[in-house]
Amino acid sequence: MSRFRLYWIAARPFAFPASVIPALLGGVVAVTHAGVPLRAFNYLLTLVGAMCVHGAANLLNDYCDYRKGVDRPGIEGASRGLLVAGLLTPRQVLTEAIVLWGVAALLALYFLLAVGPAPLPLIIVGLILGAGYTLTPSVWKYRALGDLAVFIAFGVGLTLGSYVVQTGAYSWTPVAYSLPIAFLIAAILHGNNLRDIASDQEAAIRTLAMLLGVRRGRIFYLVLVGVAYAILIAIALLRVAVPSAVLALLSLPLAVRAMRRVWPRRGAEAERSGLIDLDLRTAQLQMVFGLLLILGTLAPVFF
Repeated sequence: MSRFRLYWIAARPFAFPASVIPALLGGVVAVTHAGVPLRAFNYLLTLVGAMCVHGAANLLNDYCDYRKGVDRPGIEGASRGLLVAGLLTPRQVLTEAIVLWGVAALLALYFLLAVGPAPLPLIIVGLILGAGYTLTPSVWKYRALGDLAVFIAFGVGLTLGSYVVQTGAYSWTPVAYSLPIAFLIAAILHGNNLRDIASDQEAAIRTLAMLLGVRRGRIFYLVLVGVAYAILIAIALLRVAVPSAVLALLSLPLAVRAMRRVWPRRGAEAERSGLIDLDLRTAQLQMVFGLLLILGTLAPVFF
């Protein structure tokens, strides 16, 4: 396998919809609700920046987890093979993270010059939450604050940031649109942490799933997914979002399948196996939900 491909895999591109979808949504909300013409170049750079920040956070997370012994042989998970298997060294992973953070910093500087100071608060919050996810002294992930960090940074922050880059102003409308996506993104991480409760306990770290326990953690997952759909319906009924935003309800079959995985009607072994790929299934749900929401939000522009 080529070195470039190893670096690409290490950034966990399968997870990028969790950052790209919110960034896409923010620009669409700017066009539909603020009535601004799409600044295509800035829109493209927003997507690139979102992926760079996401990839850098993933790499820094893997580096810190490996150094702390959280990731080690025998631990399940889609992102843990490269360091554990020795395909990349910790130094290589950290270097890639620094490079991506550097690209993100250059893009942030461009936005400040092109748009003005409006994006600065979001850039600062994104840096604190993204770099601090597993980096001392904050280490949000190990203090049961990881779910809240990704909710704010990826769900709300990227949607609002993309909107601000297009309009140069803040609004509660993109925040309202972001909430269903934010809850689903939090569900991705929570599904991952549900699977990893035992291994995280061995590594002496704390996650929200661990504090809740398996049963309440499963209930919390159902709540996260259910609230996402409830908020979608609410903002459409209240006319905060365009009525056609409910197109995202077409993703309900995927949501039902994911929820059945977290609470199957079979034995303990089936319950355990249902958690193995829950994060990936939830990521697929978030991507489909988000794309349908974007299409529904765009519908008034064309019809």
